[in-house]
Amino acid sequence: MRHFNWKLTLFTVLLLPLLVYLGFWQLQREQEKRETQLSYDLKAAQAPVPLAQIDWQAVEDIAWRRIETTGRYDNDRQFLLDNRINQGRVGYELITPLQTDSGLLLVNRGWIAQGPDRQTLPDVSVTDEGVSIRGTVYVPGGDIMVLGEEEPAGDNPWPRVIQSLDMAQMSALLDEPVLPYSVRLDAGAPGLRQINWQPVTLSPETHRAYAVQWFFMAVVLVILFLLFSFRRPEN
Repeated sequence: MRHFNWKLTLFTVLLLPLLVYLGFWQLQREQEKRETQLSYDLKAAQAPVPLAQIDWQAVEDIAWRRIETTGRYDNDRQFLLDNRINQGRVGYELITPLQTDSGLLLVNRGWIAQGPDRQTLPDVSVTDEGVSIRGTVYVPGGDIMVLGEEEPAGDNPWPRVIQSLDMAQMSALLDEPVLPYSVRLDAGAPGLRQINWQPVTLSPETHRAYAVQWFFMAVVLVILFLLFSFRRPEN
């Protein structure tokens, strides 16, 4: 006579749906990443459009859209987006306001290395002359991960270290409205430091591999349940 193992049954009932859900969620993320990469590739091949023609309400259309504009960088008020890793080195992404005829545009000038310590900020100077730039509109996807708290500004608040691209917060710090999304500079654009971004952080293949792992764990769980859910009582 075999003995019913209710503990293992309860464990399986609770864990199996979670494993299956995580597997399908990773497959969904894989599809989203493929669509993002496809959209990026299609728009990267298109000619840039003038900034004045951008409809900022059409979020799906403007994501990864290439633009061109002229203006002047605000050398005195710049942001350092914290916790940016490039080739194993810690640094920032440099966000500089660009005054244009269409409004104040926040321009991502690329990665810059952190100083010898947190109190020593890097040199972020840029030309005060008028510039013509080309870049890609960046629309963040999903929730923004914040890895630290905002640091007090101190006596000299600029450049200001920030933890996320919070446009409302940055507008408040600048004390004037900014355009809804930032722009990442093209290679060779004036003011660019070092490009360290890509359209997707994890490849679609990585999400597929994660999905296989979750489904494999679900299969193993079912096998273990069938093997051990019923056992003979010990003498």
